[in-house]
Amino acid sequence: MIKEKFKILVVEDNINDASLIEYHLNRILEKPDIRKVDTFEKFTQAVHFFDPDVIISDYKLNGFTGMEVLDYVNKETTIRHFIFVTGTIYDEELAAETILSGATGYILKKHIKSLSTKLLPYFQKIANSKKAETLPAGHEKTLEAMQMFIENAKRDNEAIMQGYLEMKKTLEKYNYLKD
Repeated sequence: MIKEKFKILVVEDNINDASLIEYHLNRILEKPDIRKVDTFEKFTQAVHFFDPDVIISDYKLNGFTGMEVLDYVNKETTIRHFIFVTGTIYDEELAAETILSGATGYILKKHIKSLSTKLLPYFQKIANSKKAETLPAGHEKTLEAMQMFIENAKRDNEAIMQGYLEMKKTLEKYNYLKD
């Protein structure tokens, strides 16, 4: 089970499929924060207010498509992890198009009984990339101290420079400054 915390947005208009996806996510993730939406409007709101780490979307939805969802994510957000869980992508060209358009992967719903097994490698890879992006525990104070040091050094340098310019001006005034 992956202990990394994940915020996951599930875009699915079939309540049973959404519940199955949630069930399988809970089998591989320790404490996932999962939100489910079934309309494009709810999706756009959730993307901005929930700010998920991962989006899982069906391809064919009622009134919109998963490609529209992916296009919106690519244009309007910084979310990097998008997985299709769909019964629609049987066409190899369509599957390739989703990957080329930025999807992290896709899983066919015909494999829904083993969805946790299919999702696990994606979430392991995402968890590893999240760990690489964050500081190890306890380093926040070190980073804060380093930032404070840099700010103080900058302030000190500004004061030193100001003093230097004042001395230079005084020396020039009395012609004591030699070139």
